[in-house]
Amino acid sequence: MTSAVRAITPEEKSRLQEIGELTALAYLADGLVDHAHPYLPQLRDAAARAAGAELLAMMDGERGEGSIVGTITLVPPGSPFIELAEDGEYELRMLAVSPIERGRGIGRLLTQAAMDRAVEQGAPRIVLSTMETMHAAHRLYEHMGFRRREELDWVVVDNADGSVTRVPLEGGEPPAGAVRLLGYAWEPAH
Repeated sequence: MTSAVRAITPEEKSRLQEIGELTALAYLADGLVDHAHPYLPQLRDAAARAAGAELLAMMDGERGEGSIVGTITLVPPGSPFIELAEDGEYELRMLAVSPIERGRGIGRLLTQAAMDRAVEQGAPRIVLSTMETMHAAHRLYEHMGFRRREELDWVVVDNADGSVTRVPLEGGEPPAGAVRLLGYAWEPAH
């Protein structure tokens, strides 16, 4: 089956709804969140990502006429979606692949498309973070040339509004419910 990757614009309401539900479903299926988790509304809010970053999606079909099977958010400098990026870096966030479409290399293709777009836009470096427990994601990013950057690791506690509070890494044990995120970076060859 053929597929196409393209940016989704804020005007594409039905596609944004589809992406939001797919993102939430992927995180729920992997047990990363539950239905009561405060991050779930942000995962579903693809419209905000399309307005404040570059929202990429892969659709089945040569011309992208089929169902969305995966998505990734490319966060440029100055975006409200920046978590780690500094000094002109780009950031990758919210990679999600439909649970029934896994094993087709969709995550890799979406990540590569986002990397290519960032390089085209002059990115000096691309950073990302992923939960410590997301071993498949770690393997994917490392296979694609991302390197672990421990100085980018961070620990967060979820807030009721879906935001997170950073907790210092040093100074003992993090509070109950804290999640450790591992940092990765990739630099294009010049």
